[in-house]
Amino acid sequence: MRWLPAVGILFSLGAQVTIPLPPREGVTRPGGESQYGEAVFAELSSIAFSMEQHQRRHVRTRGRLDVLEVNNYLLLSDGNARVLLLTVPEIPLAELTAFVGHDLEVRGIVRYIRKKEYVGGVDLDLIEDPTLPVLPAPRTEWPKMSLTVLGVSDREGGPRAKGATPAGRSAAAALLANPTPAAAKAPPVVVVGLFRGRNLFGDLPPESQRTPTDWVLKDGDTALWVTGKEPKGKGWALDPGYKGDTTRWLEVAGKPEVANGVLYLQASKLRLVKRPEDTADEAPP
Repeated sequence: MRWLPAVGILFSLGAQVTIPLPPREGVTRPGGESQYGEAVFAELSSIAFSMEQHQRRHVRTRGRLDVLEVNNYLLLSDGNARVLLLTVPEIPLAELTAFVGHDLEVRGIVRYIRKKEYVGGVDLDLIEDPTLPVLPAPRTEWPKMSLTVLGVSDREGGPRAKGATPAGRSAAAALLANPTPAAAKAPPVVVVGLFRGRNLFGDLPPESQRTPTDWVLKDGDTALWVTGKEPKGKGWALDPGYKGDTTRWLEVAGKPEVANGVLYLQASKLRLVKRPEDTADEAPP
């Protein structure tokens, strides 16, 4: 299997990507990823349950990508085996999240998620592995092992057919699958979707609309209510009651909340954007 170098990564299905470990500011990288040796294949179950065997090893493994904590951590799973994924700048969390629900092959460095330790006020992770991201503190419900992602390939292979949204690809679907109980406690997110007016196509139950000014955004197969801001900005405005405006795409930033199986986004910013390339054939019914 060939791993291609990543320059300005924009993932496409079937693409395989590898990256150099990024040096931290002010830290010399001692040999980069070469210090961990060549990547060897390991089953995810072996990584998850044989902790000492794989500690600080460079591995390739396979599993399904899921969200562990929205906007922070992803998860690779295979049956009962689960490993927390850490990302690096060259493979941003936001881009990797687009593959939630996919069966992936992942290459990276394995580390045990241990109790936090500090030496002279410096996190021990930075001392032992200065070229890798700092590990989170352990949690009872989380996996005990982590994998810092250095390369990814989609095992489902082949370019996605236009108009077909793979399971879990949409950011809205990931948010709905990992609900946040209250918008006030949720970290901000960004969702790009098709403007659907004031539920003009019946994407959501009518009774789920909270205020008369709420409107609908559709990201892939997942629709959500946008609340708190009207669909307008400097030099543009969309009419929630006019189907002619439902060909427009918007980027909405805000805090998500899931209630009774419905996703709401308390908007803080929004702007008109171009139609994403991989949705070129999508259109309102």
